[in-house]
Amino acid sequence: MSAKESERRHVDQEERVRELEGLLEKRGRELAILSHVASRIHGEEDVELILDIALEEILRRMALDAAWIFLGDESERKLHLAAARGVSPTYLDAIRTRGLDDCLCPEVFRSGRIMQARNTTECPRMPTIIDGLEAPVAHACIPLRFEGARRGVLNVAARPGEHFSDDELRFLDTLGHQVCLAVERARHLQAERRYNQEARALAAFNKSIGGSLDVAAVLDAVGTTARDVVGAERVHVLLGSEPRAMHVAHLSGLADPELTQGQTVDFVAMGSAEAVRTIEGGGAFVVRDSETDPRVTRALWRRWRVGAGMFLPLRTRDRTLGFMALGRTQPHPWSAEQIEVAEALAAQASVALDNARLYEEAREAYRGLKDAQTRIIQTEKLAVVGTLASGLAHEVRNPLNSIALQLSLLERRIAALDASVSDEMRDLTGIIREEIKRLDSLVGDFLLFSRTNRVQFRSTSLDALLDEVVRLLRPEARTANVTIRRQRRGGDLPELRMDAEKMKQVVINLVRNAIEAMPDGGVVTAENGAVDGQARVVIRDTGPGLPEGIDVFQLFVTTKAKGTGLGLSIAQQIVLEHGGEITAASAPGEGATFTITLPFFPAEGRGQEADRP
Repeated sequence: MSAKESERRHVDQEERVRELEGLLEKRGRELAILSHVASRIHGEEDVELILDIALEEILRRMALDAAWIFLGDESERKLHLAAARGVSPTYLDAIRTRGLDDCLCPEVFRSGRIMQARNTTECPRMPTIIDGLEAPVAHACIPLRFEGARRGVLNVAARPGEHFSDDELRFLDTLGHQVCLAVERARHLQAERRYNQEARALAAFNKSIGGSLDVAAVLDAVGTTARDVVGAERVHVLLGSEPRAMHVAHLSGLADPELTQGQTVDFVAMGSAEAVRTIEGGGAFVVRDSETDPRVTRALWRRWRVGAGMFLPLRTRDRTLGFMALGRTQPHPWSAEQIEVAEALAAQASVALDNARLYEEAREAYRGLKDAQTRIIQTEKLAVVGTLASGLAHEVRNPLNSIALQLSLLERRIAALDASVSDEMRDLTGIIREEIKRLDSLVGDFLLFSRTNRVQFRSTSLDALLDEVVRLLRPEARTANVTIRRQRRGGDLPELRMDAEKMKQVVINLVRNAIEAMPDGGVVTAENGAVDGQARVVIRDTGPGLPEGIDVFQLFVTTKAKGTGLGLSIAQQIVLEHGGEITAASAPGEGATFTITLPFFPAEGRGQEADRP
């Protein structure tokens, strides 16, 4: 071998060694970059932080100036900017407002192939990506893939005037895979934590409403869970099945500019097609951005200050109970999991609300049956007592009349006696006369009691009836230093079908009782009006009140020293015969209040004009 050939071989070997050393150095740098990126993003759960760290390490370790990442959902084929370093604000604003248009990134995302933008044909926005350069720079577009699914695109700008080699593109692909792996791990950890949180919240929700039959407690639990689990900023629950008359049952979270709890809302007049659709049988109505969603009434959503929302029907056994509305002030990308949880929450709330409704209906029916049974027992008892009272009253009144007649004869004979004797005898006969009057009054009450079921219904003005009672009793009240005040409450009353004389007897009894309860003077208020679709009469005094623990409507129960205990029982019987009810309320030292409630129209069978036996 010649000396020249030997020298040439030696030069070639040294060249290969230098190439291998350069390659090893390059691989070492790449491994160092991978190692630094891996060590810094390991264990991180914040996706934005992972992406920011990755871009920082790539640019610093590779001595580059700009890199940016798009993430997206493969099913929607849509990318959004997730992180950027060294990129022009002009480019970023254009991406956020107008999207990616015809650059390489959407193609890389769809195809999953590595590409490099070298000119403005391949990337029309290349000149605007980095500020301050005389010429646009090439950049690599690396697909971010995980287990065959595409998650986004990593973009890295080359040095001015250079391109990335195939080896560098493969390295960036490896680096992109590492970043994608860290992002997926963080997402899985977030999802797991979110699922655990949702499971705990839903378990707590089920526990709180499981045994509750209180509608308010159920609605409070719904509002709390929707805000905590679904991320709603505002929660509304409206109950009803008619879009023109929906009851606002619950409001929580941010204050609503229009709605108040307890009001009734007409969504047809309001023009909310979304609410009407939900009430009339539509499924969940989900809006991620009220400004771009063509289905929404945009002006109405702006007025509501809602950028994203969900309308969820409350329905059970083919019965519409109402709907739940969840809202956020800004657009929000409701995830499939959030929508699923919201629907599950609405379904559970529907069952709980329906159970509460059924329980309340059963309890109301039970109360009605119990009241009806009490009235039947009372009526039967009063009928028996009335029959007995009628016979007894007639038997007592005959000898009582005879006694009164004989007493009159005795008084005439006493008048002829000596004055000293006659005065003493007149005192004795006066006592006898007073006792005869008291017995006659008692007999009259018994006779009246036996005839309470003889009712004649006529059209009568309740206003005029109370006015007449007040006129009749004012002189008596003035004598007792008592003031009678006449008031009206609620709406105007139509004429009612009633027995005017018997109802007048009831009101006179109540007002007179109030006067007698205030021997030192006071005030009696007589008021009437239409309240909750019924006629109402209220007699209120400022006396000492009723004793605790007694039923003043029971027979022979009285608070008067010389009372018979029949007056209020008779009043109750008359009111019951009119299809109404009478109640008493009192607080010690604060007077007594008697309330009569009458239907605008008598119950079935109570409209006859003739007497009833």
